[in-house]
Amino acid sequence: MKGFLGKYYGLIPLILLCAFYTYKAIDFPVHDFSNYYFGGKFLADGKFNSTIYFPYEFNKAISNLGYFGLFTSYAPNTPFLALVFYPISFLSLATAKLVFNSISVVLFIYSLNRLVLFYKINPKYILLVPILFFVPIKNELLFGQVYFLLFFLLSEFWLAYEKEQPKKTALFLSFAILLKIFPILLIFIFLFKKQFKPLIYIAISCLLLFLVTGFFTGFDIWSFYFKSVLTKASNGEIAGAFVDNYQSIFMFLKRLMVFDATENPNAFFNYPVLFSVLVFALKIGLLITGYFVCKKESNSLFVFSYWILTTILISPYGSTYTFILLLFPFLVLAKSDISNVKKVVFLSLLLLINNLPLDYFTANRFPFSYLRLFALALFFILFLSLIYRKINWKIITLSTVIPCLLIALFKKPEIENSTYFLHQKTPILVYDYKILNNKLTYFYWNEEGEKTKSIPLETQTAINVELKNNQVFYNKKQFTFDKSNKLKPILINNKTLLFLSDYDRGIGFYTLRKINLQ
Repeated sequence: MKGFLGKYYGLIPLILLCAFYTYKAIDFPVHDFSNYYFGGKFLADGKFNSTIYFPYEFNKAISNLGYFGLFTSYAPNTPFLALVFYPISFLSLATAKLVFNSISVVLFIYSLNRLVLFYKINPKYILLVPILFFVPIKNELLFGQVYFLLFFLLSEFWLAYEKEQPKKTALFLSFAILLKIFPILLIFIFLFKKQFKPLIYIAISCLLLFLVTGFFTGFDIWSFYFKSVLTKASNGEIAGAFVDNYQSIFMFLKRLMVFDATENPNAFFNYPVLFSVLVFALKIGLLITGYFVCKKESNSLFVFSYWILTTILISPYGSTYTFILLLFPFLVLAKSDISNVKKVVFLSLLLLINNLPLDYFTANRFPFSYLRLFALALFFILFLSLIYRKINWKIITLSTVIPCLLIALFKKPEIENSTYFLHQKTPILVYDYKILNNKLTYFYWNEEGEKTKSIPLETQTAINVELKNNQVFYNKKQFTFDKSNKLKPILINNKTLLFLSDYDRGIGFYTLRKINLQ
């Protein structure tokens, strides 16, 4: 018994915390879990198609099943995720959430323990996990998220790689890629190390999982996902155009440099091209730095943790439960021989990043509304400073600056001649509208279901306008050129084109936009 406690005592507080919030989640609003559950349910019912990615259609279908008080969005999840949740979709919603959380906790504790044992980490450090990662763990379970499952897949992938088990390595990573896509960046580890055998296995495993998933979901929805959903998600378009809650570098730069009269009137600058260039520079800089990390650093767990941090920094959106993945760099620090003072600095930053309420940041004026991002960036810089001398910063600078200068010189700004029609406080999802008796009535959806609101609008004429290939045409002239989804274009008083569009927003998150013809 003493030997057992001596080996596993560090996990006991974490197990108790997970058990407590698994229980609390039973009576907690179903929240994000509904996105996954109903994806699996519609797959089981044979109703899984591209309309699932349009939030109005998705929420309407859910309400038709008799579920109310929900506001869900399946995007940007992959069709594979619906297959993962297919087995528990036959359970009631509450029971399915309890079962999924319970399985996730077991897998999470199991993989974390295996990492601790494999890397011979002092169990005393694991006692800190419930404190340092309190909010990510709590929100993961209350919201019914999938990051415990993702942590398990990434942990087992890396342990299999360390043990030179290429088939298991490929299997776990391919599951992670089809689950959340962004782990695909981890293949750069093999590319930079010139380890092509695992890459071949990963490609084969991803293909097989894709084919198996396609057998159940159909391949049309995968085609739609890659063409319409993933492209928007990669550009930070999950819901609204400017979402400070994401606390990402992408959103920070967008808030800083992309002016919008309605959603971002206080932008410091209005240089959309420079915004694009800096986002590209971030990606190139992190990838090239990753090359030197892979080539020069012998600590494999450090290499893996660097790439985990890179996926977080590159992502245009973020959340508290995403920070569960910061457990990997935490284990690096726990095993390292750096001074206690440095460890205290690192752990203090983790405590702030993970646990300070989001309202504490977003309530401030920009740029202070992004303090959590600044703390994360500081953590990354200090983490990278541990191997500062092993990196050729001159090559990284040149390799980043030169292509960025070329892009800045030749990239043309996107032409968008439409503007928001409604004011800033409009609902996030407007799915229809009508004009009658000098009133515009728009229909929107929120947690309470379908709602309407009317505003005065003087109209002498309101003419339906042609919508062809998702573009607005009038008198055989094209007036829109962007790739957004559009609905119901109308010409008002022969001078204003009005239509629904999800331009610069998540797929299907329509709002009213206008083009003044005169």
